[in-house]
Amino acid sequence: MKCLVTEKVNEEGLKVLREHCEVNVFLQKTRDELKSEIKDYEILIVRSDTPVDKELIDAGEKLKAIGMAGIGLNHIDVEYAKSKGIAVFNVPDGSFNSVSELALAMMLTTMRKVAAANYAVKKGSWNKTGFTGNLLTRKTVGILALGRIGRRVAQLCQGFDCKVIGYDPYLKPEVAEEMGVALMSLEEVLKNADVLSIHMPLTPETKHMIGEKELAMMKDGSYLFNLGRGGIVDEDALYNALTSGKLSGAGLDVLEVEPPSADNKLFGLDNCVITCHIGAGTIEAQEYIAKSLANQVIEYLNI
Repeated sequence: MKCLVTEKVNEEGLKVLREHCEVNVFLQKTRDELKSEIKDYEILIVRSDTPVDKELIDAGEKLKAIGMAGIGLNHIDVEYAKSKGIAVFNVPDGSFNSVSELALAMMLTTMRKVAAANYAVKKGSWNKTGFTGNLLTRKTVGILALGRIGRRVAQLCQGFDCKVIGYDPYLKPEVAEEMGVALMSLEEVLKNADVLSIHMPLTPETKHMIGEKELAMMKDGSYLFNLGRGGIVDEDALYNALTSGKLSGAGLDVLEVEPPSADNKLFGLDNCVITCHIGAGTIEAQEYIAKSLANQVIEYLNI
């Protein structure tokens, strides 16, 4: 049995796969090259940069399993794959600590102006009074979606004596109560949060869920952080909120277009910290994800 890997996956996971099948790591190829190559493989392993649509699935004439080395499946046509008898796997618990810790890092970096101060010092400026920020301690943190990541962010923020409120239409109130999180409507969270942390998947319902109207509801001088998916926040509306002073700052690990164009307006703002979708980018998370995914595929195919 043959396995095609289209993106960088932790070597420990590849070792597991190689014990059971032939593995070909096929990086930085064109779409046409990938479509031509995939026809000979029973297993396809991807990360978030390889769209697996109907066209690619049809090109995989022998495909039996598709593995996503991460959480999100929005770039994979899961239903079409299943209709063709192809199983789809991911690792939903693989990076929740990594993403959650990055969320806190984003909050602290943005609210304390760490990135701006670092840049200024390295350019020769030593302005001790020019980077006065805000504490995270005892702020009201609003979390949109209280899955594994949202719950962990809530725990970490509670360690800063924050009051945590949340919006999650799928979470039972008694579960939220056990977590020490006050469940509210989306509008109530937006109006009450000093810090908004977004951890939702991108769906037709969440596309531009946070736009001009929603940002206008937020407190003057509040902060927004998106570690869910690009496209949940309307970037034009966010730019306006950051330049008008409505929001004091924002942190984004995800953008609507990835990789973004160099003329993205948000890049010119000192009060917007942006990273390149590195939420799951820790050694520990990547090793766990790769090995867990490999074992799922091997067990399913009985190889």
